[in-house]
Amino acid sequence: MNGFKFDLRIYVLTTSFNPLEAFIYKEGFARLSTAPFTLDPTQMTNKFVHLTNYSIQKKSTTKEDIEEIDCVYGGTKISLSSLKKHFIRKGIDYDDMWEQTKEIVIKSLIACQKEIAHNP
Repeated sequence: MNGFKFDLRIYVLTTSFNPLEAFIYKEGFARLSTAPFTLDPTQMTNKFVHLTNYSIQKKSTTKEDIEEIDCVYGGTKISLSSLKKHFIRKGIDYDDMWEQTKEIVIKSLIACQKEIAHNP
């Protein structure tokens, strides 16, 4: 988002693998980095560029980037509803992203379905 790496935290409750039954929560959160993303080889070890964990990002020393993230997004950890509002302002189709996310969840569960012990 605006050159900063982010990831999504989605909560899924799987009540059965055979037959597959899962519930995805619509509210989760997104985590953002505090340094602009780059593939520059000299920045490969810069954890503030590549990791989004709050426990790491809170130690960032890039004050300008932190202020931008706080001002624009409300911090390095934002709700999915806040992310949706940001996407809408930027003209990004959040609903399409959400449908793709659900597909990834389903395909991930199907991929590991045979590895999960049946425990009624």
